[in-house]
Amino acid sequence: MLNLLKDMSMVPKGLRYKTMIAFSLMSLIPILVCAWLIITYIFPNTDLFSGLTLGNISLILFMAIFISILGLYITKEMIDPVIKIAEDAKIIAGGDITRSININREDEVGDLSKSLNIMTQKIKENMEELKAYGEKTKLINREINKKVLALSGLLQIGNLISSSKELNKTLSFIIQRVSDVENDSASLLMIADESSKDYAVAASHNIEENKLLGLKLKQHEMTLDNLAKKLGLKNIVSLPVTAFGKICGMLIVGNSEKDFIFADDEKELLKVFAKQISIAVENDTLVRKTKELSIRDETTGLYNYNYMKTRLAEEIRRALAYQRPCGYLLVDVDDFKNFYTANGEAKSEALLKEVSSILQCSVTEIDRVCRLRDDKFVVILPEKNKRQSAHVAEEIRKKIEDGLGKSIRSDKKLTVSIGVSENPIDGSAAEELMEKAERLVCNAKSLGKNRVAV
Repeated sequence: MLNLLKDMSMVPKGLRYKTMIAFSLMSLIPILVCAWLIITYIFPNTDLFSGLTLGNISLILFMAIFISILGLYITKEMIDPVIKIAEDAKIIAGGDITRSININREDEVGDLSKSLNIMTQKIKENMEELKAYGEKTKLINREINKKVLALSGLLQIGNLISSSKELNKTLSFIIQRVSDVENDSASLLMIADESSKDYAVAASHNIEENKLLGLKLKQHEMTLDNLAKKLGLKNIVSLPVTAFGKICGMLIVGNSEKDFIFADDEKELLKVFAKQISIAVENDTLVRKTKELSIRDETTGLYNYNYMKTRLAEEIRRALAYQRPCGYLLVDVDDFKNFYTANGEAKSEALLKEVSSILQCSVTEIDRVCRLRDDKFVVILPEKNKRQSAHVAEEIRKKIEDGLGKSIRSDKKLTVSIGVSENPIDGSAAEELMEKAERLVCNAKSLGKNRVAV
């Protein structure tokens, strides 16, 4: 019965069928008006409608009006959904893809609304997918930028290490690059002291100074929880820094972001920076050892302090074994600091080179001339006693007084003060001869400079 009523109704019918019904119903009024005009004016005396009463005519008119209104209603029911669909489609086209068209009909209008909703849903899904791809692309670009920044930093670090820059500057640069790569996180490098084995701050970035002031930790205190507490960080990771196969420090990176976890690739990148720190520490150690093993002074070409001390100790042992003397001269350029301030580094180096040249020309082949430090020089005189050593010292003093100022175009006369000591009179060890000569030089300067003190 329900299916029969549904088939008899116009609900499942299409727009074309409904349009024809509405057109037919709305056409009855003009047809009836035309019929009335014909009867009234064209066939006024016909008996065709003479039997019609006023009630019959009223009924006919009522039915005509009802049919007309029914046609209007059907037309309105067809047009209103189309208008609503057009309005909703306009809103969706404006960008509001959350909008849906709520028209439940079983005709073409219902099919159109369903199709538009399906299209809108697909657009929404595509937009969400594009948004997800956009976020992924943003993350990929961020990772690429991080890798490029890290590579650039590693190249700069390599240049610093190869140029043998000061270790502190290299380590500070590395720690800053670590912070830059890790989204401006806090970074810290702690190096273990060779004697006490305590870990102390070597370089840091983005950490408050008051938290680092006096910070020294034992090996067992270098835990993540303890470091996070002392540095005021929520998330932290630490990596060992090794040098010559032994752990010599810790690279610590952290932040206070919520629900943050260091990814595996970030840890791998930090391992690369830790390795660079290891290379920098090893390189600095090797450079220092090389300098210690070197026996020549870079500026003057004379033997350096390390060679002098070793050679003086050997000559003293030989002199004691064969009961022979060994002289030691400490030559100090007078007022060198004033000369440096007035004339600059270039002329000061030229002065030191001229002094070294005069010293070398004043001794024999078995004697050794060394640069002790800055403006101080040493002459080791094997087989010479104090009197003979004092004679050599006086010759050196005169040569420098007479010719040093002219060669470097200095208006002021340049002089030296010389202290003379001898083994075994002034000591049987290198340190004793050196201390004795140092005191004698101080006495010479206090007496007016430009003299030999014995």
